Amino acid sequence: MAQKTDKAILIDTSLCTGCKACQLACKEWHNLPATEFDKVPGTYQNPADRSFNTLTLMRFDEKYDQKTGTFEWLIRKDQCMHCSDAPCVAICSTGALYQHKEGFVAFDQESCIGCGYCAKACPFDIPRYQYDAFTGKDKMNKCNFCQDKITNGEQPACVQTCPTKALELMTWEEAVQKAYKRVEQLKDRYPNANVYGDKIMGGTHYIYVLTEKPEEYGLPTNPKTNDLVEFRSNVIKPVTEFLMGAAGVGFLANFIVSSTSFNFNGKDEPKDFLEEGKKHE
Repeated sequence: MAQKTDKAILIDTSLCTGCKACQLACKEWHNLPATEFDKVPGTYQNPADRSFNTLTLMRFDEKYDQKTGTFEWLIRKDQCMHCSDAPCVAICSTGALYQHKEGFVAFDQESCIGCGYCAKACPFDIPRYQYDAFTGKDKMNKCNFCQDKITNGEQPACVQTCPTKALELMTWEEAVQKAYKRVEQLKDRYPNANVYGDKIMGGTHYIYVLTEKPEEYGLPTNPKTNDLVEFRSNVIKPVTEFLMGAAGVGFLANFIVSSTSFNFNGKDEPKDFLEEGKKHE
């Protein structure tokens, strides 16, 4: 479960203008290359989806109001939700994904083996993969909450660059409290306004103020992972870790044995080899 003092980001969609400053700041800070623009007819969203090189994406969904006969944009910042009860962490066998002491889901890409289990486990469809020509395997990438900035007392790049203060970094408790107060302020204008994130997946570390129901934004109302996660996290993951540990012990033992016997003509002790050499002097 989320802790009151965890770091969290409050997203107020009623203040968001869809300027994409957060999307660009994320790319710049993580030194991610630009991607060719997709053709997404009828929307300002671009590219069409998140990718290995686009960790944050501003999503634009058009909503028709039957009462007024008008359309409006529902704009949402889409990135890793940083769940407290994160199935990706539970299923990751290498520790590439782990719960940071500040609460969010941190990520060590060097430890990722590209198994793909986290993608299958995530109820928000977050992880994205790219083929690594150097290793010959896929590598995963996702928002890491700007863990390098957070651990140095700085704000995440997206929060730092937001011109309308739609994004704010605070403690988890503060974010939830402020979200509910904001919803009460919005009820007259947006009857369906609600808070999203505090009561799902143990509490996410992105807390949303939505002006419409979650499904209108493409968010799951009751997110949950598939049944394989419990099996993999309780059975496969421990077995994998054991095998990796056993392999490490095997390599170490082999190295020690090889080191003691190397180049001594089958003798057990180096001194025997030296004595043999003296006989031929």
